[in-house]
Amino acid sequence: MNNASSTNTATLIAKFQLRSDAENAFAEWQARALTRAAGFEGFLNSEITPSGQGLAWNVLLRFADSRHLEAWRKSEIWQHLLADATPLLAEKSSIEVQVKGSETDGGVVEVIITQVKPGMEAAYREWETKIQQAQSKFPGYRGAYVQPPVAGELGWTTLMRFDSAEQLDTWLKSPERAALVKEAESLVDYAHLQRMGTSFPGWFPTDPKTGKGPPNWKAAMLVLLGLFPIVMLETRFLSPQLAGMNFSLGMFIGNVISVWLTTYLTMPLFIKTFGWWLFPKSAAEKVTVNVAGTAVIFLLYAIEVAALWHLL
Repeated sequence: MNNASSTNTATLIAKFQLRSDAENAFAEWQARALTRAAGFEGFLNSEITPSGQGLAWNVLLRFADSRHLEAWRKSEIWQHLLADATPLLAEKSSIEVQVKGSETDGGVVEVIITQVKPGMEAAYREWETKIQQAQSKFPGYRGAYVQPPVAGELGWTTLMRFDSAEQLDTWLKSPERAALVKEAESLVDYAHLQRMGTSFPGWFPTDPKTGKGPPNWKAAMLVLLGLFPIVMLETRFLSPQLAGMNFSLGMFIGNVISVWLTTYLTMPLFIKTFGWWLFPKSAAEKVTVNVAGTAVIFLLYAIEVAALWHLL
């Protein structure tokens, strides 16, 4: 995926203050704008987020460079979209358009990689318009990021952001989305969903209350606890067996074994054992739990070092 925050990219930001009765109409407009931009030359991705000020929305469209952005600003497509949005604005307000860099904020993010069947791209764009319109009406929706395939990538990349994991799951499990997904079955070969909530995906679960993984420092401490004895034992017993091999090949074999044992042996055990420490049940006991759990981890570090002190 291209880095949308690169200094070479250009971002157009359009700000809208809506009438109180225009929210549904704007949901249709924003979905249409998002998918129309996706077909424009030089387009990278888009994001549509509420600004937190009443019925105010920010529409961000990112392009490969300022030349492509200016071409979009002068295009009939963008001018027609602006004209269509004008009747939806609150009294005495106008569409404010800026060009600058921006960064997305927090929330729970679901990443969807979709492989569209050859020849179905246009139909898929129309379907994307419908599903974007539907999800924007759900509580907690904070915007979407859509990027069509680029060189070296196989599918469309879609990021959905909601305030919480519960609100995201409400949309993902909704009858509305199920009906739309069924409608798209003839358009796509597959769609892969991945929630972004932990710095060690596949090893650590996410907190069901927040949709986020444990703090990085806790994750790193448990990884070290599980990886250290494996590496020590490999150094003592496996390395001599691999000494006759090319160093690079021997190191690769050792790393494969280390990763496999960490993934399927030590991490599942430690995550189950220290779940109470990774995700404290309440804010009131968070400090106590963090101190107690950290002390236990350091004690286990000392035990591991002592037990393996004379191994080599």
